[in-house]
Amino acid sequence: HHFRADQELPSINRTVAYSAPSFETFLFCTMMRTKRMKTSLLAPVLISAIVLFNVCITITTTVATPITQDIADEEKLSNSNNLIQEASEDSYNEITHQNLRVGRRLQEGTTTLYLPDYSAGGTPHPPSIPRNIATNIAMITDPITRKDTAFFWHIPKAGGTTVKAYYGKCFSLTVATEVGGLFGHDQDTKIDRFVRRGIRYMNVDTTTPGGIQHAKDLNLAESGLAKIIFSSYFHGGSELFNPVNRGRFFTIFRHPIERAASLFYYRQTATWEKIFGFSSTTFEDFLHKGRGEKNWMVRLLTNKFTEKLSGEDLEVAKEVLRTRCVIGLMDRMEESLERFNTYFGWSSPDGDDCKNDLLHGGVNRNPHPKIEVGSEVWNLLYEQNELDIKLYEYAQVLFEEQRVLFSYQGTQR
Repeated sequence: HHFRADQELPSINRTVAYSAPSFETFLFCTMMRTKRMKTSLLAPVLISAIVLFNVCITITTTVATPITQDIADEEKLSNSNNLIQEASEDSYNEITHQNLRVGRRLQEGTTTLYLPDYSAGGTPHPPSIPRNIATNIAMITDPITRKDTAFFWHIPKAGGTTVKAYYGKCFSLTVATEVGGLFGHDQDTKIDRFVRRGIRYMNVDTTTPGGIQHAKDLNLAESGLAKIIFSSYFHGGSELFNPVNRGRFFTIFRHPIERAASLFYYRQTATWEKIFGFSSTTFEDFLHKGRGEKNWMVRLLTNKFTEKLSGEDLEVAKEVLRTRCVIGLMDRMEESLERFNTYFGWSSPDGDDCKNDLLHGGVNRNPHPKIEVGSEVWNLLYEQNELDIKLYEYAQVLFEEQRVLFSYQGTQR
């Protein structure tokens, strides 16, 4: 007999189709050549061997084919999305694959993160972001690797203190904050961790320029000991990282006018922060004297503290957020925290109880009079912070667009 393989079968099945009949033919011919086949004891043995061999081939083909297909699919998925490095920690595995799926959907054109129409207004191309940001801060759709460190940009009075407590207390993550510069640790010559009131801190202060330089000298990012680095100095904080040990940028935004009011009334009572001149003046007089913030967020993102800002600076700040920032909103804090947890693969050993206590009880809250829309104070703040307000509105758009980052097989969270 002549046996021919089915050409439609996968390669593993073609091998089986050719090899199995050859073995059966060999056994059949052996039986025919055996003397006194009808009475020989060899015939039943050979027949049993044929039956057993066919059973083994059926099982092997059934099991091997889907496994082989899964391997091929995984290799195709990995190659199509340029998986840079396999994560070594289990907490990163799921989000790594999740980002891989996001990257595939972006490549296939089934979705896109919000991109402004740069052809309008005489701007033909997306603006170039500063080099240290482009090299040291990972793009949000890049798969997370074990050498990446979460970098939280702490915008004052926008829920950052709550985020610190949430991850330090509820998640027991090691954090780098201003606490690392206390208790003599600003003199430490080796990077290390310590525990204070149940929270694990790095022994460096990442909230001041001097502290950031100290942390850089001690190779904070390279140590891999910190899970989250907190700082209000975006550009200074980005210098802690490098193209190998990258930062993963995330933050919480709040409307600039609400934030400015909260900051002013907080400083009227926060005498422990040693900031004087707030308690003896009204908010309106304070603004008329030119002492309020003026586009703080755009200045920090573009590293322009004293220069006059332009619309081009706003576009640079937008591009930094679009390509590198996981957006959170203070008025949607619980959803924002859930997104952060999903993105970084974090889970709380205390469940939701700790989170609920923080969100409902609050941290560093300071009740204050509400600024009415259209009031003189509102108009003054708007005039002084117009670029920041536009950036905040853009962040709101990004928050909605980034839903794709937190979806599993098309199911939004």
